[in-house]
Amino acid sequence: MFGAPLVASFIVGPFVDRWEKVKILRIVEIVKLCIVTLLLVSHLFFYPGAWLLFMAILIFSTATMFGGTAHTALLPRIVDSEDLVNANVLINIAGLAGGIGLGIVLIVLSTGELNFARFYGVITVLLFIAALCSLFFRYKEPAVLSDASKTPLNAYISELKEGLSFVKKGAIFFFTIAVMSMGFFADVAYVNLPMLVETRLGSAFSYMLLSFLALTGTLIGSFICNMIEARYKLWKILVVSFIVAGAARIVFVYLLADEFRTAIIAYLVYIGLASVIGIFYQIIIQKISPKNLLSRVDSAATSLNFIAGAVGALIGGFLGTLLYIDVVFYLQGIVYIAVGLLVCLSRDIRSLPLVSKIGENGEILEDIEVNESDKIGADNNADTVSAQEVNDD
Repeated sequence: MFGAPLVASFIVGPFVDRWEKVKILRIVEIVKLCIVTLLLVSHLFFYPGAWLLFMAILIFSTATMFGGTAHTALLPRIVDSEDLVNANVLINIAGLAGGIGLGIVLIVLSTGELNFARFYGVITVLLFIAALCSLFFRYKEPAVLSDASKTPLNAYISELKEGLSFVKKGAIFFFTIAVMSMGFFADVAYVNLPMLVETRLGSAFSYMLLSFLALTGTLIGSFICNMIEARYKLWKILVVSFIVAGAARIVFVYLLADEFRTAIIAYLVYIGLASVIGIFYQIIIQKISPKNLLSRVDSAATSLNFIAGAVGALIGGFLGTLLYIDVVFYLQGIVYIAVGLLVCLSRDIRSLPLVSKIGENGEILEDIEVNESDKIGADNNADTVSAQEVNDD
C-alpha cells in the first residue's frame, strides 16, 4: 500500500505537467488531512479494522505521489536557478528537523499506555497547519494546451513517451542508472540490517539508535551539499561520494562489534554521502529537464528508483539466508565503489560543471559565456577593420 503508488509514479507525470502545481499541492494537503482525521476519529469512537487502515495508507500514498512530483516541478519555477541548491537543501533540512522533532514527541506520548489516538492527533494538527499554509501559495502558470488532433488517450500516451524518452538521454540516463544501482543494493542491505545488529550488538536499542542516526546523517548530508556545491564540479562530487560512501559502508560493518564509536562515524559518513547523491540527483533533474517535461521526467525517475528498491529488498531477503550477513554489506560497499569508478567513464557525466554553471534549460553557462565573448571580440574586430578602411579612404 505504501510502495505500489510510488512504483507507478510515472503514470501521473503527464497530468501534473498539464495541471497547476499549486492547486495540486493544496488538494494533496487537504486529502492527507482528511485521511488522518478519519483515522483519528475511528480510533476515538470505534475500532477501525485493518481494511480501513489499508485503504487510508493507499490514498495517503497516492496523494504523496502527486504531491512529490508537483513539488519537484514547482520549485524551479519559483526559485532562481542559482538558488536551487539552497532551496532544496533548506527544504530537506526543515523536513528532517521536523521529522526528528515529531519522533521525539511521539516517543514522549508513547510512554505509559499506548494510545494511537494521541499519535494521530499530533499528526492531524501538523497536517492542518500544512493545509492552511498551502492556501497562501501564489503562482500562476500558463495554460498547457493538449494536441487537438489526437484523442485524449493518444495525447496522454504521447506525452508519457516523451517524458520517458528524456530519461534515456545524456547525463540523466547515466545518473539514473547509478542511483538505481545505489537504491537496489541499499535495500538489499537494509532488510538485513536488523539481523546484522542482532548478531553483532544483540540489542533492539542499537537498531533504534541507528535509525535515529540515519536521520542525523541525512541532515549532515544536506549541510555538505551547501558547502561543496560552489567549490567542486558536479561529476567530481558524484564520483567521490559513491567511492567514499562504499568504503564507509565496509568500515562500518568491519568495526561494528569491536570499535562501535568509529563504526558510528563511518555510518554517518555513509548516510551523509548517500544523501548528497540523492539531493544532487534531484537538482540535476530540475536543472536539465525542460520545464514542460519536468513532472514526467521526475515521476519516471521515481518509478525506476522505487522498482529497483523493491526488487533489491526481495533479493536481499534471499541473500540474507544464503550468505554470511557481513558479506551482504561488503557487497553493497564494493558495488558503490564500482559505480563511482564507472561513472567516470561517461562523457556526459564528466561534462557536468559546477551546479551554478548549469542553466535553467540544462545548458552549460560557461560555454555560453565563451561564445558570447567570441562574438563580442569578432564584432570589435569588424569595427576596427571598418574604421581602418575609412581612414585609408
